[in-house]
Parts: sequence; C-alpha cells; structure tokens
Amino acid sequence: MKFKSAGIIIALILIMFMSAIETSIISLALPTIKDDLNVKSSVSLVFAVYFIAIVIANPIVGELLSRVKIIYLTITGLILFTLGSLFSGLSDTFTILIISRFIQGLGSGILMALSQIVPKLAFPIPFRYKVMGMVGSVWGVASLLGPLMGGAILEIASWHWLFFINLPIAVIAGALVLWTFHFEDEVLVKNRLDYKGLALFYVMIAALMVTVLSTAHLVYNSIGFIVFLLAALLLFKAEKKQRVPFIPVTEFKRTIIIVFLTDFLYAIMLMGYNLYMPIYLQEEVGLSPLQSGLTIFPISLAWITINFNMPRIEAGRTKKMLYLSAFTSLMLCSILLLFGSSVPLFTAVSLLLAGASFGIVYTKDSITVQEESSPEQMKRMMSLYTLTKSLGNSIGSTIMGYIYVLPVVLIGPNIHNVMLAVIIILLVLMGLWTTCYKEQSRQ
Repeated sequence: MKFKSAGIIIALILIMFMSAIETSIISLALPTIKDDLNVKSSVSLVFAVYFIAIVIANPIVGELLSRVKIIYLTITGLILFTLGSLFSGLSDTFTILIISRFIQGLGSGILMALSQIVPKLAFPIPFRYKVMGMVGSVWGVASLLGPLMGGAILEIASWHWLFFINLPIAVIAGALVLWTFHFEDEVLVKNRLDYKGLALFYVMIAALMVTVLSTAHLVYNSIGFIVFLLAALLLFKAEKKQRVPFIPVTEFKRTIIIVFLTDFLYAIMLMGYNLYMPIYLQEEVGLSPLQSGLTIFPISLAWITINFNMPRIEAGRTKKMLYLSAFTSLMLCSILLLFGSSVPLFTAVSLLLAGASFGIVYTKDSITVQEESSPEQMKRMMSLYTLTKSLGNSIGSTIMGYIYVLPVVLIGPNIHNVMLAVIIILLVLMGLWTTCYKEQSRQ
C-alpha cells in the first residue's frame, strides 16, 4: 500500500472515530454535567442538538462539493468540529455547551458525508470494500471505546476533558488531509444554487423529525406528518423542473430508493443493538461498562471481517440473494437473543451474526449508490445517503428507546422488545426486496 493511500485511510478512520465516539463517550458524564452546570432543563439536549446539527449539515455537503474542493470542505469540517469540541470543554454554562455542541455537530455532519465520498475518488473496487469496511466498523469500535475512554477520563479528570480529547486527534487528521486529499477526478462546476429546493427539503426534514420525535401531543405529530407530505410533493414537482436541482430526483430509480430505505431501517436497528444492548447488559445482567463493551465487540469484529472478504462473499451471488442472506443473519441473531440474552458469552457469539449483517448491508448500500448514481450527481447522492443514515440513527435512538422501556414486555427482559422490533423491520425488508427489487443483467 502506498504511503498516500495509507494516509487517506488513517485520516478517514480518525475523522469517523471523532464523529462516532461523540455519541457514546459523553453518556457517562451526563449526571456530572447536569450537577456541575446546574441544568434545569433536559440534559439530553447535549445529544439532541448534536444530531440535529448533523442532519442540517449532511445534505448541503453534496451541493458544496460541486463548487469547492474536498480538501477545503474537509478542513472546514475539522475546524468546526475542533472549535465545537474546544468550547464544549471550556463551557461554564449549559447554554454555551449546547451552542458549542451544535457547532461540533455541524462539523461532524460535514465530515461524515465526506467519508462516504472520498473512498470513491481514492480507491478502486475491490480495495474500496476493505476501506469502507474499516471506516464503517469505526462506529462499532467507538461504541466499545467510548464508555472505556469516558470512564477512564472521568476517573482522573473532569468531564471537560471528554471534549478536549478530540483536539490532538483533529490536528493529526488535519495534517493527513492536507497531505493526501488531492484527487484528480474532482470536477467543479458553477451552477445557480437551487434555493427553492433547498428550503423545501429542510422543511420536509424538519417536519419528519417533528412527526417521529415529538412526544408533547399527538396533534403535533399529525401536523408534522401532513407538512412532511406536502413539502415532499412540492419538492418533487419543483426539482423536476430544475436543470441542476438540489435534490436530483431523476437519480432515484427503483434500486436507489430500495437501498436508501434499507439503509434508513438498518440505521434504526443498529441503534437498538449499539445503544440499548450495553444498557441492558449493565442494568439487567449486571456487567460493568468494560464487560458490556467487550460483549458487543463481536459486532465490530464480524463487520470488518466481512468487508475484507466482501469480493469473495458476493462472487456468484445476486444482489437480492446477498441482501436476503444479510437479513436472515440479523434475524437469526435477534431470535437467538430472545432466548439467551442473559448469558454474556452466548450473546457475544450471537452478535457475530449481527455484525456480519451490518457489514454486508452498509458496505453494499454505499457501493450501490456510488456506482449507480451518475458521475455528475454522485457527490450529491452520497451526501443524501449519509443524511439517510444520520436520520436513521437519530430517529432510531429515540424509537428504540421508547420500545425498550415499554411497560408491557411480551417475553422476558426489556431488550426482547428491541429484538422483536428488529424482527418486524427485517420481515418488512425481506418483503420489500422479494417483491420490489428487480435484478439487473450484469455487463
């Protein structure tokens, strides 16, 4: 491997690690932050504003990439993330912390979108599979290291250092970006920005989040859903008339739509595994944060192993067969955990099936969007693909939380509610791929 290629991969891993670990390393410090800053409102705003900022930043990246080189946009994302981390650590009031987390989330949203685009420009298939596997598995590794790093830092220092730890990582990543992010295939154009499409799109996303996340009153959910449908209809009509639309609606062929929906639902299910399985293992099984992290680590292990062997796995198999095999693997894992989740070793072995499923689906989804989008719209489509994943993560963390704490548990402990929800989602996906996907002839 050339030094430049290694530098690109290390930069991507560091960028994704910083973005991913922010969802896990801070959780242990919430009680301390609440007491230290005398928080009267919900301390969960620390997470909510971070996710909202990511959702705001993701879609605009594709538009900016048609006008700005990747290296400049990456450095901008790193600067925002670094400043957000710095001022989060320096915060002496909850208001300053929330504003700083929002800035940090904007930087993270830019960086997360770019991490899906850079491999396409830098690496050919099949090596791109391995790179996507390494970058994708960072989420699983972060879910393990987050509680460990957070616990260790809180033992020897204050919660402020949970944010300061990002600063040296960002500096190293920035140096690698300046050295390696120079790509010959970048094409910049000067088109008029589609302000109408941009505005309608953000209205649609905001309405969707109100529909799903609002718990104040059912009326708000209903109004949000109606606004979402109206904005989606107006957006579709408006973008079909644009020569260079903000949302390239003509790119959304049947396969792309199915892949986007699959990725959204898989992001929801991943939150069920990555967020609530550790909570269950600690609160109900009695494991320590370290032990629960080690128990779910097989997800990351299987994920990266699958991606290193992806060309061999998909050889001779149709795309439909590959996806249905991945769905079956995750369903088998969920069924096994309905009967043996109280035994950590059994849980760890079962989670290998989940990691294999996430590895196949996430990598294949990303590659499919990269390859089936037109070259001039690939960057926009990849930023929208990243947005889909971010929406799934933010909505999934809330939905799976509701499901986890349902007062009526059908069978066994609370985690079984999550497993049953995953099984239902997988049945929907199996039906979708069986009835709607049409295999294309290979050239």
